[in-house]
Parts: sequence; C-alpha cells; structure tokens
Amino acid sequence: MNIHRKLAVVVILITAFIFAVSFSTLYVQTHIIEGTACACTLPIPVLIPTFSSLGVMIGSVVYYFMFPKITDKNVESTRIMLDMLQPDEKNILNKIVDNKGEMTQSKLSSQFGKVKTFRVIETLIKRNIVHKEKYGKTNKIILNEKFTSVLI
Repeated sequence: MNIHRKLAVVVILITAFIFAVSFSTLYVQTHIIEGTACACTLPIPVLIPTFSSLGVMIGSVVYYFMFPKITDKNVESTRIMLDMLQPDEKNILNKIVDNKGEMTQSKLSSQFGKVKTFRVIETLIKRNIVHKEKYGKTNKIILNEKFTSVLI
C-alpha cells in the first residue's frame, strides 16, 4: 500500500473517531438536558471506557499503518549507502554479513588477497562501518552495531 493510500485511511479513521465521539457527546448532552436520559436505555457510565478503548484501537491502527514506512526508510537509506561503496568493499562487506557480522581477517585474505583485504578493511574502518579486534595472530572484523541491526 503506497503512502498516499495509508495517509487517506489514517485520516478517515481519525475523522470517524472524532465524529463518533462528538455525536455521542451531543446525544448524551441532549438527553441529559431534556431529562430523558435513563440508565436503563443509555448506559452513560459505559460510554467513557468504550470511547477510551475505541481511541486506543484507532491509535493502534494508525501506528500499524505508519510503522512500515519508518522501517522502509531505514532499509532504503542503507541500500543507498551500500550503493556508494566500491565493488571490493561491497564484496568484503557481504562476506562479513553472511558470517553473522564478524569474520577473521585471515579468512577474508584467503579469498580476496592480503593487500586488497587490508586496504579495503582500513577504508571500512575509516567510514565507521566495521571495527577491528585482535584475535590471536589475526584480527576479527566486526560489523558496527548500527549496520548489524539493518543488514543482518
């Protein structure tokens, strides 16, 4: 569902809720002024919890319709960021993502070559995409937290 359709549904739901509350308030007020409001035909104490529940439901529906747009924006910005990387950087980053966000530098070096791997990793560290930790005689390359939540 595109954003315009979602916004239209949200506006209709909120308008319907406001109309229902306004009409019910007018109805109850009219019957109270006329003196015809009776608890047997119009359970006035039940109206407050009913409209409160309806308000929570409308809020939940609005949140449901708007939340996917927020996450779509994050994924789209990550895709744009990945498109800005060089092909070698993309390849190494994809290998790290495939291994749940961490991989030893020696494994990467065996697949891409020592010099190329070192240079690409240093570039990714400067861009704050990954960080490096000592791991025995080699280094462990770990994807930063802000990218882990989106890429893995």
